[in-house]
Amino acid sequence: REEWGRKFGMTDFVNPKDVGDVVQHLIAMTDGGGDYTFDCTGNTVVMRQALEAAHRGWGESIIIGVAEAGKEIATRPFQLVTGRVWKGTAFGGARGRTDVPKIVDWYMNGLIEIDPMITHRLTLDEINKGFDLMHAGESIRSVVVY
Repeated sequence: REEWGRKFGMTDFVNPKDVGDVVQHLIAMTDGGGDYTFDCTGNTVVMRQALEAAHRGWGESIIIGVAEAGKEIATRPFQLVTGRVWKGTAFGGARGRTDVPKIVDWYMNGLIEIDPMITHRLTLDEINKGFDLMHAGESIRSVVVY
């Protein structure tokens, strides 16, 4: 995943396995916490860590990843009453009716690259393989061609 992050402009990388308390490490590394933190994993423990690594007073933590059915996220109220914001997003906050045509135009005009994010092209008969790849974390984006 580090390689993918660097392709899209990531400047710093922390492997949680290489540090003790990842929240404290990120707070120290960013001089108080991130202005924005994101969870893309769907792991509820990581969701909490992302919130707690956001800067006290103004940090925003955005949940992008979809948690397993029935899972709940939790944190101490102190994390929120000290000014952090915890919110979720679906499809990056894009509004289908108005934003998708803009995104298509950006792609067609070469303003954004989408092709590098497509890791698998599947036939309609292989659609279940696409779900397996997604659940195994082996796919960034799969496209079903029919």
